[in-house]
Amino acid sequence: MKIKRYHARDMRQAIRQVREELGPDAVILSNTQVNGGTEIVAATDYDESLVGGADSIPEPDLTLTSDREEAMNDIRFSRNIQDSGPGRQKIQRAAAKHETTAVAGDGNIWAQEPTLLSMQSELKTLRSLLTDQLSGLAWSDASRQHPMRTRMLKRLIALGLSPSLAKRLAERAEENSDIDHNWRLQLGTLAHQVNVTGDDIISEGGRVALIGPTGVGKTTTIAKLAARYTLRHGRGRVALVSTDCYRIAGHEQLRTFARILEVPMHIAKDAESLHNILYGLQDKDLVLIDTAGMSQRDMRLCEQFAMFNNKAEQIKSYLVMAANTQRAVVEEVIESCREASPTACIVTKVDETTSLGGIVSASIEHRLPIAYLADGQRVPEDLHVARGHGLVSRSVAIMQQTGSRQKDESSSLTVSGMVANAHA
Repeated sequence: MKIKRYHARDMRQAIRQVREELGPDAVILSNTQVNGGTEIVAATDYDESLVGGADSIPEPDLTLTSDREEAMNDIRFSRNIQDSGPGRQKIQRAAAKHETTAVAGDGNIWAQEPTLLSMQSELKTLRSLLTDQLSGLAWSDASRQHPMRTRMLKRLIALGLSPSLAKRLAERAEENSDIDHNWRLQLGTLAHQVNVTGDDIISEGGRVALIGPTGVGKTTTIAKLAARYTLRHGRGRVALVSTDCYRIAGHEQLRTFARILEVPMHIAKDAESLHNILYGLQDKDLVLIDTAGMSQRDMRLCEQFAMFNNKAEQIKSYLVMAANTQRAVVEEVIESCREASPTACIVTKVDETTSLGGIVSASIEHRLPIAYLADGQRVPEDLHVARGHGLVSRSVAIMQQTGSRQKDESSSLTVSGMVANAHA
């Protein structure tokens, strides 16, 4: 084993001397700061057994370098030198030790201090309480300055409208008029903002695809439309097509409806087969296409929409949404189906919802017209053409029914509480 001592102005120059004289197999045994620079002790033909094993080798003191970043560069440089040397693991352990010290020096270790974590939690709680207090004060101030506007805002939010739409309508309130006059005024304004298409599918026909999430009632809606068209225009003018090849026997329900209505039914597995089927149905005035129900986050939606993007096919897409879906989910569904460019939407399960405000808000804010409302399983009775005033009137009726039930539940809880206290 050959051991040699090197002096240099800094660590980088010292390591360069070691590399040039002893080669890449050299091992750095020690590193100290001396007057005028750095002193390194290096060895070649190193044998750990001669100095009592690897654990007895002193670790280089790399924390004495004035510039921490320069020391880190030197460590990385020395790692390259020791790539094939027998003391490589020892040098790497020293470098890891230095990096840990550097991280601790940056203050990251304080992020795990229990006292600071507790203080952070308390600050978040205080911020939340302060926000609630300020919101309450702002609401109280608004109630004093604009009492009618505030009352209108409460009613419109209870209707299920989005806060932004409710605020825009409430700002139209007339402070000098009574609440009933303002309520009728804002409901009328809301009804005029709802865009509807009329009975376009039944009156115009064409090629219509119903898209939407799983379980919203697309297949049943297709049966209602087919039956309604047959009753108005006669038999032999409607055909059904299913593209639902994802579920096992996903098209069986549509086949059953087709057999009952005595209309032809076809299955399209891809865009090419759909094109061939539509080409063979040119004598039909209305072709209704049932699609596979998918989550709005399903990556296969793009594949499904691509089947209807051929402009030569002239397929109009209608988005089917359930009225009992949360407003946030409705908006997410509309955004996810924007690529299909839906002509309008069909709202189902109106009889199962506790609020229509979410659908109304989404329709207005996303400029998506409403074509039909479905409120039951009967074919074709439970399908109605959407009208702005009728939709708003039904929204108010549902709100009043829900509010009445909530009041009854609240009263029963209060009475039961009084009885329980009396017996206590």
